[in-house]
Amino acid sequence: MKAGLIILVIGLGLVAYTYINYVLAARKLDHIKKEDLVSYYLDLANFLYPLPFWSGIIGILTIIVAVIMVLINIPTVF
Repeated sequence: MKAGLIILVIGLGLVAYTYINYVLAARKLDHIKKEDLVSYYLDLANFLYPLPFWSGIIGILTIIVAVIMVLINIPTVF
């Protein structure tokens, strides 16, 4: 149970890292969004692709694994 909760916290941290980077990139590229929407999304993808994108994917998968681990380890005695 404890291992599942630790993995859940790590997954939530990775997803939070991705979200924070997305918000910072969206603010930084806000002036481009008003002029050209296609270049805005291309620049946003270039900014987020290497590390934040994969940390978000790994974070989501880690959260799913952690929830399964916690649900399996719940005691059945009520």
